[in-house]
Amino acid sequence: MSTTYDLIVVGGGTSGLMAAKTAAENGLRVALLERKTDPAKIQRSCAQMFLMNMDSFYNEHMYFSRETKKWVFPVNGFSVNYAGPYREFYALHFTAPNGRDRIEVGDYEKNAGSAGVPAVVFDKGALLHGLFEEGRSQGVDFYLGRNVVDARWTGHCVIVKTSEGDKLSGTFCIAADGINSRLARNLGLNRERIFINTSRANSYYITGVSFKRSEMIALGLCNDKEQLGTIPFCILPSVYRPDEYWLYIVGRERMDYLIHKSPYRRWFRNVEITHERCAVVNNWSPAKEPFKDNVLFVGDSCWFAEAENTGALLSGHKAAHAVCRALHTGKPGREGIMDYIAWWKKNWPETHDYREFLCYPLFNRLFTEDEDNYLHHIVVEKLSWTLNPFKLYSNLMKGIMPHLERIRSERPEIAKKISMFKPDAAVGMMQPAKRAGFPCY
Repeated sequence: MSTTYDLIVVGGGTSGLMAAKTAAENGLRVALLERKTDPAKIQRSCAQMFLMNMDSFYNEHMYFSRETKKWVFPVNGFSVNYAGPYREFYALHFTAPNGRDRIEVGDYEKNAGSAGVPAVVFDKGALLHGLFEEGRSQGVDFYLGRNVVDARWTGHCVIVKTSEGDKLSGTFCIAADGINSRLARNLGLNRERIFINTSRANSYYITGVSFKRSEMIALGLCNDKEQLGTIPFCILPSVYRPDEYWLYIVGRERMDYLIHKSPYRRWFRNVEITHERCAVVNNWSPAKEPFKDNVLFVGDSCWFAEAENTGALLSGHKAAHAVCRALHTGKPGREGIMDYIAWWKKNWPETHDYREFLCYPLFNRLFTEDEDNYLHHIVVEKLSWTLNPFKLYSNLMKGIMPHLERIRSERPEIAKKISMFKPDAAVGMMQPAKRAGFPCY
């Protein structure tokens, strides 16, 4: 294989594979380096959701075409092939510690009965395999089982080195090495970012689950007063089996409490774990811009978290096209990819405030179990549909605020806590939580 390329992509996840195959389709010489020997093998926790039919996410209105088997991005004018299985779901519920009261996002019955599908879970391995095969058919050189240790700008090209002894040179490099990006650290991109915390969690695929309106996401809380304290969790349908669900929670001890002792135990009967995944995530504030020394950063590599598969596909596509334009217009530097930098700033940090993502779990922790149950009980209106992770808190507040006068009258201590909560302080409030293994939803 040649070791000189127009573009070197580091990372064979959703954004990296999308960038590599897009650039190769447009005539570039492309190499992709990935530490796994099989890019389609999923090892990290991932809900495997495709967010669609909702308010704008990264200023896009994506949807899934059953007829053509494509994820369609109409605003940005491209589509992505997907031939794998999928499973529809119809709402999101914030559920109270009593396991009964809830704040509903989306009309479950209406969405389940209409022609439109609010969202799906899908097989990410099938998506990655498809992108890999398309990239290979377009001539991408894949270096699998490689650990990239450095990427440096020489003044003429980017030199990428691996611990296995590879040394590749490229006019541009795309860093698609994920939320714990080594390239972001090595190139100094993190120096001006705020370190927030290190979070960890496990995801369990389980059977033996049965509850009303089960084709939805439940973001729930339960409380172990004796030992574990407040236990947040997330459960949603699995794509792999019709009787299987994905449960995201911090560790087996908390899972055991949830399914055997909490008010939610009626949801679980003879639970079996079919497989388990985990994740350790270093959370940073977004970078000032997704570029350094002819390296373009995509997906979560320079973002806070939750680029989602949507954002990964979008940024991989956009970055690849920016590199193509830069090379074909004779501007192989920052000037040539300014359209990508401008697009990223406008559609990522200027559209979504990462602090909103931190607010939801912190807000719930302000309250006692009884207070949380009260808040979930008084909101009876169904909220407008969205799965945007950066609107969890604002959506919750849209449900609560119309009842604020009632809260002041009936539960003034709760109203006082609501008035004292300042979203701007969410980053500082989150940082000490790293010692407790605080989970990200």
